[in-house]
This record gives sequence, structure tokens and C-alpha cells, in this order.
Amino acid sequence: MITLVIGGPDSGKSAFAESLADGGDYIGKYYIATMKVTDADARARREKHLAMREGKGFETLEIPYYIDVAPELMRSPKRCVVLLECVANLVGNVMHEDEWKDRLCGGGKEAADDFLSHVVRLITDLAGAVGHLIVVSSEYDTGGRGEGADAETALYVELLHAVNMRLRRIAEKVYER
Repeated sequence: MITLVIGGPDSGKSAFAESLADGGDYIGKYYIATMKVTDADARARREKHLAMREGKGFETLEIPYYIDVAPELMRSPKRCVVLLECVANLVGNVMHEDEWKDRLCGGGKEAADDFLSHVVRLITDLAGAVGHLIVVSSEYDTGGRGEGADAETALYVELLHAVNMRLRRIAEKVYER
């Protein structure tokens, strides 16, 4: 089962998603953090987020790219609730992998479609391996999705929007924050 929680920055979507992970007959709660920790600011954010989740029963897995390996790190994944935070980070991380960087810059619609299928497959494979997947994603109001932004940012916003649209179609429940 996939539940999607989507909204703008600082909309309360993470706290809401965490509350959805409570209850049910799950034997474990996992939090897959997709933020790539690359500098002191990112380390500080990670520590802040870990502190905010303290005492909520989550076991945190930091996996910025290949989230489909997460069930291998879980005890009885089919009996667990998993919170994936955040698709916006995941899209950006995958977009900058060597495999995708060059393809996306010059590959046009076919490369973008392949990318979208890849990211959505990572998420659906994870969902198929766990009891309940709660997916958090961001939306950015860009007044024309990337208009006025540099080419890379515009591409990122377009890809994130397309992934979010696909997730809306496959999620059993969608909450907008």
C-alpha cells in the first residue's frame, strides 16, 4: 500500500506523515531519509531531523539513491510501515548520478520518460516489499514550473512534478498539505 503526503516546503507534511505511521499491526517503523549529507549544513539538518523523530519509534535508514535495497536492511519488511522522506531529494540525487546526468541533459523526452519510470519503479519496488509505504514529496510553486530558472533547475522541477503526478495515480491515499 502506498500513501502519498504532498505539499509545499514547511507545510507540515513530514509531521503529518509521521503520525500516519502510528497504529496498525506493524512490528517495525522505518524512516528512509534520502537527503544526501554533503556538508556541515546538511549534517546539522540531519541531526535536527533525527532529534525531531527521537522517541517516535523509527529506525532511520539513510539511503539517498537506491531505496529499493532498504528491505534487505529491515526485519520482516512485509510487517513494517516505512516512511520515505522525501521524493524531492530522491529525484535530485538520482538526477545527478553519472548514469542519468548526461542522458537527461541531451536526451530529450525519451530520457525524461526513462528517468521517470526508473524513479517510480524504485518507489513501487519498495512499496511491494514492505507492509505500508508512506511517501512524502514536495511541490514547488514556480509560476510555470521552472520558468526563469536555469536549465538544470527547470528540468529538476519538471521531473519532480512528473514523478508526483505518477505517484498521485498509483497511491491508495493522497493527502495534500
